[in-house]
Amino acid sequence: MTPTVVTVGKKSIGAIQTMYLGPNGIFLGIFIALVSVEIYRFAIKRNWRIKMPDGVPPAVSESFDALLPSGLVVLVFFLIRIGFSLSSFETAYNFIYTLLQQPLKGAGNSLPSVLLYNFIVMLLWCFGINGPTITNSVWSPIFFVLTQDNLTAFQNHTQLPHIFTQQFIDIFTTYGGGGSTLSLLIVMLTVCKSKRVKELGKLAIVPGIFGINEPIIFGLPVVLNPIIAIPFIIVPVLNTLISGIVFQLGWVPYTNGVMLPWTTPPIISGWLSTGSWTGSVLQLFELVLGILIYYPFIMMIDRQYLAEEAEAAGLDDVDINFDEI
Repeated sequence: MTPTVVTVGKKSIGAIQTMYLGPNGIFLGIFIALVSVEIYRFAIKRNWRIKMPDGVPPAVSESFDALLPSGLVVLVFFLIRIGFSLSSFETAYNFIYTLLQQPLKGAGNSLPSVLLYNFIVMLLWCFGINGPTITNSVWSPIFFVLTQDNLTAFQNHTQLPHIFTQQFIDIFTTYGGGGSTLSLLIVMLTVCKSKRVKELGKLAIVPGIFGINEPIIFGLPVVLNPIIAIPFIIVPVLNTLISGIVFQLGWVPYTNGVMLPWTTPPIISGWLSTGSWTGSVLQLFELVLGILIYYPFIMMIDRQYLAEEAEAAGLDDVDINFDEI
């Protein structure tokens, strides 16, 4: 499906156009991967294969079994390529990019789209479902294309075109993992008094700095906890809104498209992804804002746990006295 003719000056030479092997071809690549398997399965289920005599070794026989199904796959896409070459689109890549990828990029490259993404992700986490695993099936290809566009512009020293890239999602909306729970951990370690909360904070702070927050999600817990679910959803959505506005106002440079590991700690990641100290300042501001939002909610849970710990201590005393009697 990839064009194999490149025009150099006035001459046409046989070569693969690598522009189609990057973000411009991701949607067609996904489509071909899915359809190819279905065509192959269609042929296998109908036993369209070359049967060899019984004396042929199994390894050789199996290789011939794949010839007809594989040939059918190649034939189908070859005919599709010929059909597009006779149309105004010229290639299937141009068709997909014009009718599907470009509109999706426009829809995904917007503040409402990213707000919806983070809202759904956090809501799913509150029910014990890994949010990104569900939502990335829709949004990840869009964010990938936008990120690659920024990376290409960065490498060519031209203006970066997009705000809402994968870097924007990973680095400027959640700190410490889903729910931006690094802010929550700071409150747990510095303010809370119950032993249960403080010990969990000590256990989870180091992983939390690097974006791993399963100890908080399942240990506090966040799952099916209506009290902590409120700030868990609000903080990332508010971070997304603030970051989007700040980037649109030009106060922080756009992310450069270089995919940092998602475990890169805040402050460092803000500087590396934008090349500016203002990115780190934005992250620090949102961390503090998250602390203020999480504070009243975690204190409610802290008081509840303190009461339970006091009650448990009282019961232990009663048991000891009873044994002595």
